[in-house]
Amino acid sequence: MPGTETYACPPSVCDSSELILGFVNTRPTGNGQPELLDDRTGLADWLTRAGRADAAPTATYADAIAAQELRAAFVTILRSHAGCVDDDAAVPDAETYLQRIAERYPLTPRVSAEGCTLVASQSGVPGAFGSLFAAVADLAARGGWSRVKVCKNSSCHSGFFDKTRNTSGLYCSAACGSQASMRAYRSRLRTA
Repeated sequence: MPGTETYACPPSVCDSSELILGFVNTRPTGNGQPELLDDRTGLADWLTRAGRADAAPTATYADAIAAQELRAAFVTILRSHAGCVDDDAAVPDAETYLQRIAERYPLTPRVSAEGCTLVASQSGVPGAFGSLFAAVADLAARGGWSRVKVCKNSSCHSGFFDKTRNTSGLYCSAACGSQASMRAYRSRLRTA
């Protein structure tokens, strides 16, 4: 039907974005979600949900802290995709961190008749973190990286994949967009 088209998401882009979003959405948010990577058990749970159950038994508290730092850098980048980064230095700092830390999680090309994908070269927790970088590389190669964003609604900040035609989506749902609009409207009323 005309007017009902949505952004076509090739399966691997969706798989890649789901991995990144599943990782990003483990942080505490304004909607009451607690920190899900606060200890070894939390990280092991995420690893299992992300299909890396092989890494779950070896996860340590130090790995959980490393995961939180990695997640914070990704969140900063995704916030910049939605245009909601307040600190001008935050994005370059996050980019520098990600470039430096990516060296710890090398990727290997896997060539097949269908094409080439990058996969983590290591197993365990380092392999799981490497798979996040492989997902980013896949999204970037397919033009979907800028569509992975963090909701601009201050009471949400959940990660989402922007399926709008022109990549202008700022909210993870219509409800979040409505809340933000209502908040802005009330703010204008108070100042008037």
